[in-house]
Amino acid sequence: MKRLKNQILFMACLFGAVMGVVFIVIQPWFGMDTLTSRHAAAYQQLGGWNSVAAIMIAWTAHMAVSVFYGFLSGIVILSTARLELIALATLVFSWLTTLIAPPANAIIVQLVSFQHLQVSQLPGLNFSLDIKFVLHLVFFAAISVALYVYKKRVY
Repeated sequence: MKRLKNQILFMACLFGAVMGVVFIVIQPWFGMDTLTSRHAAAYQQLGGWNSVAAIMIAWTAHMAVSVFYGFLSGIVILSTARLELIALATLVFSWLTTLIAPPANAIIVQLVSFQHLQVSQLPGLNFSLDIKFVLHLVFFAAISVALYVYKKRVY
């Protein structure tokens, strides 16, 4: 049983990584610059990183967060089989990550660029139910659906 749980969590992290790539690929479809390109530009400007290092750091940070979000989704899938609770967790995760994205991204940029953490200069929380929310919702929903189906097949 422990092996199966570990397998689910591994797959959750893998699905998080896949959706992290998908998230970046589809951002331009909605008229947005990609998160990784925005971060890389900030790393170059504020931290003096060269372009290759900046984009590698941006992708590494983005993928680490995506894998972590996949892991959180895996914990939900392992905790319950009730679809309404999984859907609620997916909705809550989507809203919370949209809410904290602006200041969280600014903190990452400040840290990677060796800036002093300046809380007063952080952007506010994003309370909008906009395209960013939709992208986060698609991200978490895809992971949750894939994990739910995967769990049904292996259990």
